Amino acid sequence: MANHTSSGSYHHGDLKNALLQAGEQLLAEKGITAVSLRDVARAAGVSHTAPYRHFRNKAALLRALALTGFVRLNGELAEVHVREKLGPERQLAETAVGYVRFAMTNPEMFRLMFGGMVTADGDAEYLAASQAILAWLDEIMRAGIAVGVFRDRDAGELAQVAWTSMHGLATLLMSGAMGISVADREQPGKLVRVVMQHIIYGLSR
Repeated sequence: MANHTSSGSYHHGDLKNALLQAGEQLLAEKGITAVSLRDVARAAGVSHTAPYRHFRNKAALLRALALTGFVRLNGELAEVHVREKLGPERQLAETAVGYVRFAMTNPEMFRLMFGGMVTADGDAEYLAASQAILAWLDEIMRAGIAVGVFRDRDAGELAQVAWTSMHGLATLLMSGAMGISVADREQPGKLVRVVMQHIIYGLSR
């Protein structure tokens, strides 16, 4: 964690990133309730007024943190789309695996992103990032419909079905309800692929 002793330690443009890094570490270690402007300032080693240069209140700080989560998740899912070239079914399954893996690796960030504590509040960048997952799924569904592997239904509706399914599975795995440890690197992926095969079967009939 950053341990600078004054805001003067930062070069121009570094303070915001330092605050976000400190906030993300607090989030990961202690949960959402531990993240406040004052606590983030303390963790970053700056004055308690320094965060107000970039965040007008706690809600703005949490939204910025959640945005970093969405950007990271979207980046990981984009890698899946670049890597997987075996058709829409494989794209859908591996997107779900990436989504669930992110949730289990970053549980507190995932809860912040989807826990209802953050709203777009007119932030176009945040809104776009938070909806990018649905856009990825919509693209997969359109591709699947075009080649006849998914039902010829509204692609947006099918995308919502897929997102609901993989998000629910991620939540169950994070809670431990499925009896699989978050430290297990193999079983979650296997389970997600099995579940998605059933989802794909439903989307195909």
